[in-house]
Amino acid sequence: MRNLKFLALFICTVYVTGCKPSVSSGELYGKWDYIKIEHPKGDSPDLQTDELKRQGASIEFLKDSTYVIMWAGKPLSHGKFVAAGDRIIINEELPDGTKRSFSFYITKASDKELIFETKSGTNAIVTAVKE
Repeated sequence: MRNLKFLALFICTVYVTGCKPSVSSGELYGKWDYIKIEHPKGDSPDLQTDELKRQGASIEFLKDSTYVIMWAGKPLSHGKFVAAGDRIIINEELPDGTKRSFSFYITKASDKELIFETKSGTNAIVTAVKE
């Protein structure tokens, strides 16, 4: 019976860890248009496709390992990125010349859709589609 419990625990562990999405930089390259931003804690309003389209909200990952987040026709954030399994590590360059690092935690990744979550400040779940 003990061996059966161990086997069941092992299978569950392999299943859960094997199902985590993983991306490489090459899979991210290109422009991703935001279609939904959710705030599960309710600390900010959710944003839907129409509003995000009006704002021109997107993130673009470039082959030189840089990224730019666009909002209202202007760069909202830019810097360097690193794909690290189920995370995208962002190294943002701030206007005063300083830098800060944080991660986007990937919950779904395909060649057409990317869902990631921020866990610092206002938590947000972002759904984006590739142009």
